[in-house]
Amino acid sequence: MSKSYLLAVATLMGAIIGVGLFAIPFVASKTGVLPLFIFMIGLAAAQYLLHLLFAEAVLATKDKHRLPGLVGKYWSNKGKKYVLIIEVVSSYGSTLAYIIAGGLFLHQLLNPYLGGSIFLYSTGLFLAVSAITFFDIKLIAGTEFILTAFLLATIGLITWRGFGHIQLSNYHLINWGNFFLLYGAVFFTVGGGAAIPEVCRLLDNEKNKIKSAIAWGTFLSATLMLVFIMVILGITGDKSSVDALAGLGAVLHDGVVTFSLVFGLLAVITSYVVTAQAAEEIFEWDFKMSNKLAWFLASCVPYFFYLIGWADLTKTISFTGAVTGGVAGIILIWLVFKIKARPEQPSAVNNKLSKPLAYFLSALFILGMIYEIWNIL
Repeated sequence: MSKSYLLAVATLMGAIIGVGLFAIPFVASKTGVLPLFIFMIGLAAAQYLLHLLFAEAVLATKDKHRLPGLVGKYWSNKGKKYVLIIEVVSSYGSTLAYIIAGGLFLHQLLNPYLGGSIFLYSTGLFLAVSAITFFDIKLIAGTEFILTAFLLATIGLITWRGFGHIQLSNYHLINWGNFFLLYGAVFFTVGGGAAIPEVCRLLDNEKNKIKSAIAWGTFLSATLMLVFIMVILGITGDKSSVDALAGLGAVLHDGVVTFSLVFGLLAVITSYVVTAQAAEEIFEWDFKMSNKLAWFLASCVPYFFYLIGWADLTKTISFTGAVTGGVAGIILIWLVFKIKARPEQPSAVNNKLSKPLAYFLSALFILGMIYEIWNIL
């Protein structure tokens, strides 16, 4: 197992394990654990397929492109513009979620010592990440190993210190009225498409291992997150907070919560940087914008939405996952048929995508979009 392979797996895990992890316990407390398992397993499998399809599209194309550029190359320039809108809205929704959650974590960590509002901490996080992307500072893939170690240590510590607080009565099997409430949040949480081009780059000399790296990165992330969510639910139950860790702090009054907040902040920052840089690449690679303009559109515009009051974490990730994620998923599925018909070069990842499966997934994503929009309205 090479260093590049481990870095590829860690990079994908770093992109997946982010803010969605901390929003799900609150939603799961309203739906029950059965829908949690169903959606986590089913949507992790769906995202795994989308990750593979994106990898195939990237590897079959000679130039650097993200989804809008691929649509423009293999489909139409008009479609490219529509997909840009979808991808930008998705990136902005993700970035907004990171600003909201990161501000909450920073506030809980530093407010007892420095004071200040959540708004100030969210703004500080935005400025820090914007500086990283402005100077094009790439996160070292190896840092994802540290992040994963933090995750394992956090789960272990919370389980150990909170063992006496875990109660089976906190686990509700199912609330049929809220059965589909988790769909958008989980779909958002298990997605790591922004990291797929980097995974392919890291394994440029070991292309035969890309599929395996994507499998490990996707399913190991989903498993670790499911364990984390079940631990939080067992401790906090109906008292689960919107960001998970605040509710945990009401039960565990010691350093475990501080450790968890540090982990949460690191998970948010790494995913935030990956998402912001991916959005910047869309503007640069696919629309040939200047580096500075691409940075401004990718990094600064989402903060404007935070300024005007878009600060509901659960609704943000649910909408982003179900609606923009669903549309992008449908586009990618049908785009791959076009790419398979006339690839620019042979792809090391060659997925067996049948029309019945494509129709099934498209219908699933459409139903998810309809439900999410109806639920918000």
